[in-house]
Amino acid sequence: MEPVERVFAQDFSAARHTADSGDGRGGSYVVTPGAAWCRRLFIVGALTEKRGSGDVMQARLADPTGAFQVSVDWQSPDAVETLGYIEPPAFVAVTGRATLTGTGERACATVEAEALSVVNRTARDLWMLSTAGATLDRLEALLDGRDERASAARRLYGTTDEDIRGMAAMVRTALATVRPDIAVGEIAPLAARDLLLDALEGEGGARGVEFEDAVAAGVRAGLSARDARAALEELLAAGECYQPASGMIKLI
Repeated sequence: MEPVERVFAQDFSAARHTADSGDGRGGSYVVTPGAAWCRRLFIVGALTEKRGSGDVMQARLADPTGAFQVSVDWQSPDAVETLGYIEPPAFVAVTGRATLTGTGERACATVEAEALSVVNRTARDLWMLSTAGATLDRLEALLDGRDERASAARRLYGTTDEDIRGMAAMVRTALATVRPDIAVGEIAPLAARDLLLDALEGEGGARGVEFEDAVAAGVRAGLSARDARAALEELLAAGECYQPASGMIKLI
């Protein structure tokens, strides 16, 4: 599968050019001023707005440098359903395809989401750290001129040393928002059923919680809608919960 790039919103939203891959596989990359060559992206930010319904939705995902425009449609039904359950504001991780529509100053860089999930502040901060490292590596390549893709990006944008210093300042702006005590070991993955069990604690009353509300609780806990439904079925099969009435879920 195509590897994913990590890029800050300010850099990605400033993209105005695409370039052929040159690797014999066909297709093109969205090339940013910061020399990121993007086909697929992994981004994390604050969901501040969503629009649309049904099979087509758009969202705005912000990081400290700017905002990504995210779209999702019928080609990724689980992503559409999952986004429908998420209410802004929330930290959200998105994996998707980089696209560029329009030309010149009217060009618009968008992330077409393939998968998305709610995450916590720690996950956002860890993404910021890894994205900062990747960005600084690309800026160094822009300066030394030895990397072919970085050189191509510099020619496309006519990038100056002053521009590169400006992008380094962008990285500093992003890092200033990361908590100083962040540690990689803070993230401990949990099984979907355990996440859902924790999310359902205290939900509903004596009658339990409606099935769709249980799915929504799973999404808020970081599951996709599909995984939340599968976890509910697993919990029912294991006897961890039951259905006191049609369409209702109650923990044992």
